[in-house]
Amino acid sequence: MGDTVKDKPVKVSLGEDYNPLYQDIARFRAIMFDSLLKPHDMTMSQGWVLVHLLRENGLRQSELAERLEVATVTTSKLIDRLEARGYVERRTDPEDRRSNRVFATDQAKAIVKIMTKTIYDVDEIANVGIEQADLETTGKVLSRMRDNLRAALANR
Repeated sequence: MGDTVKDKPVKVSLGEDYNPLYQDIARFRAIMFDSLLKPHDMTMSQGWVLVHLLRENGLRQSELAERLEVATVTTSKLIDRLEARGYVERRTDPEDRRSNRVFATDQAKAIVKIMTKTIYDVDEIANVGIEQADLETTGKVLSRMRDNLRAALANR
């Protein structure tokens, strides 16, 4: 299953220090991202709610939870925090009074611009000393890995 090098599976998940390489990168990026956003009182999780709403405003809370791949309760708590700060508003779904639709406010657009800049700032920190060609190859490889994992999960 999958490609091999000289008939041996390529194992890169554990770094030379035997720590999980991909998880460490994701964790360190998240910590850095949250640290840089702290002055704006925003977390990565809250920000992803806003990004999804700016892509498609007026999602139901359940749809938003599905897209974020988290529990509905978790999404509700994120929305509560964002609503308290004026980034989103809930409106009763006219087609189903039992459910709410969530809308990003104009204030959300400004913080998402800051988040986008922050992503690039984290990239700049993470990519020090790495050639552009290597970064392009890495992006392609990681995208393929993500697609492979997403497809495998969909087939479970």
